[in-house]
Amino acid sequence: MRRTVALLASGAAVVLATSCSGESEGQPEPAPSSAGASATTSSADASEGASDLPHSGAPKVTNPLPESVLSGDPCDALTRDQLDEIFGEGTPTGERNDLEETGPRCDWNYGGGGVTVGFLTVTGEGLSRTYANMEGLGETLDEPGPVQGFPSVTHQTESASCGASVGIADEYAISTGISLSANKEDAGTDPCEAALRVADMVVGNLKEKA
Repeated sequence: MRRTVALLASGAAVVLATSCSGESEGQPEPAPSSAGASATTSSADASEGASDLPHSGAPKVTNPLPESVLSGDPCDALTRDQLDEIFGEGTPTGERNDLEETGPRCDWNYGGGGVTVGFLTVTGEGLSRTYANMEGLGETLDEPGPVQGFPSVTHQTESASCGASVGIADEYAISTGISLSANKEDAGTDPCEAALRVADMVVGNLKEKA
């Protein structure tokens, strides 16, 4: 069931930036920096928040995955077959673009579109930090329902860009970001649906790893 949540405090937008491009429907492309760069938080904030999770209206993760599933390279979070499905011919090579404020991240850019996958491990607050960061901005988070049994949120930054976050434990989450290529935007592709499809692939792979 889809629920839209308007949050009223201060912080950053959903920590996810990616985009889609290529020939298949819902292909992502790197989302604008506003989707991920706005999320800032200190280690002190993380340690304080981790003692009382979830908070700020975030849902509890009742079936957490072990943190060890996020120990690898985010550029390996999607299989070659999945990348080919996303981008079609000419799948690009992923490039590490870690964010100090959030954690490991990988970007795939191609033909005006791309995808970003991030492991949100630095804050130790999972989706709670995403909710807290939205407070005060007058922005909205959409709660589209579980992804592989885990709570998710999306945030559309522009008409062609959307970020999605999935909490795989109360303390950590994964993020995906989509910024559609021009042809996908013209075709009416929903960037948030595309971001959720990529998130579903990533979470499925992490569950297999667990």
